[in-house]
Amino acid sequence: MSKFEENLKTAFSESQYDLCMQNRKTDLHYQQLEDEYSRLFDHIRNRLGKRHRKLMLKLERLGNEKGSIDDDLIYLQGMIDCVKLLKIIKMI
Repeated sequence: MSKFEENLKTAFSESQYDLCMQNRKTDLHYQQLEDEYSRLFDHIRNRLGKRHRKLMLKLERLGNEKGSIDDDLIYLQGMIDCVKLLKIIKMI
């Protein structure tokens, strides 16, 4: 990865995080999904014995971590590709 791409990645990573945090506060649909997810998660967790609850929490944590990595990379690559394209067509 070139220095230019590394700088883009750093700048876009910070921007992406800020956008996600703002979306969580303002997007009604996101908030509804989060509430539904929490209720369902709690319902399933409460139906499991104590031994299995920890497994479910670990599974969720690992799934979230994997998804976060994938989403970050896809998003960053899209922004980098966009800027590279703008640079190629001499718009920046």
